[in-house]
Parts: sequence; structure tokens; C-alpha cells
Amino acid sequence: MTSGDGDGRVDDAAQRAADGTSRADPAPVHITADLLSLLCERAADADPDEENVVLDATAAGDLIDAPGGLDPSTPVLTHFYFPGAGGSVSAVFGMDLGRPAGRARFLSHPRGDRRLTEEDDLAAVVLVAVPPFERGDVTAYDRRGRRRELVVVDAYPPEEGIDE
Repeated sequence: MTSGDGDGRVDDAAQRAADGTSRADPAPVHITADLLSLLCERAADADPDEENVVLDATAAGDLIDAPGGLDPSTPVLTHFYFPGAGGSVSAVFGMDLGRPAGRARFLSHPRGDRRLTEEDDLAAVVLVAVPPFERGDVTAYDRRGRRRELVVVDAYPPEEGIDE
């Protein structure tokens, strides 16, 4: 399918329509302040090794003390899964069943390169942290490698428990 001036090139607007994208910037990524601080600490503790953590979200409407201007359906990154979870299951079955797919990933790049690389594990959202692993040293990307605004939310997920 081609459109445009007849030279065989696909029109930019037609391509965006075909793949469901728009010229607008990707939506911002929301994360709780506590989770971001914890992830930065983990990256600093792991240095010079890399950190690779699966993250998951809670709808803003379910958070405690969520900002009033935030749409209740907005996903806010609130949880992480320990990288070693499910190790024994993986050793027996050869599959990583202990770590869910999650909504996002947090990666550290101890060498200081903020860009996503071909070696990085990708997700819908990828957060890349570089030394000295402070909040301002974290960059958000979508799965296509486009930078996204990182919005820190001072809110808390609801307490969870196991029903008896």
C-alpha cells in the first residue's frame, strides 16, 4: 500500500493510521514515589551489575491519596516482582513461571547509557536508570523506544491480603 506523491513511498499519515499511532507524544508513565526510590536503591546496590525487574500497575482510582486530577483508570506503576522468584520452577521446567509478564520493566545501565539496546528486555513500558541512580536518572520509553514523560505520583497502593 502506498500513498502520497506517487514515488512509492508510504505517506507518513497513512503509515501512522495503518499502525495505530499518532503524531502526538506517547502517554506519560506514572509511578509511585516509593517504588521509584526503591528501584533506584536496588540499581545502586546491584552496581556494577545490571538490575532487571518486572513492574506492574494499579489503577489510579484504587490508590490511596491519588492526585485529584489523575484519571481513575490511569495505570500507575506500584509493584515489582523479585527477579529470582520462581527459580526452582524454572530450573525444573525450563520456563520462568514465577515472574509474570507485568506491564513494565525497570532496567539499570551501570555504564551510563540511557538508550534502550537490542539486549534489553522490552515491555510496553521500559524504565532505564543510569548512575548515580537517583530519581532524575531514570528515563521512560515505550516498546518502540520512544521517550515518555515519567510522572512521579505521591500515592500508595491499597493494602493487599489473602482471604481465608
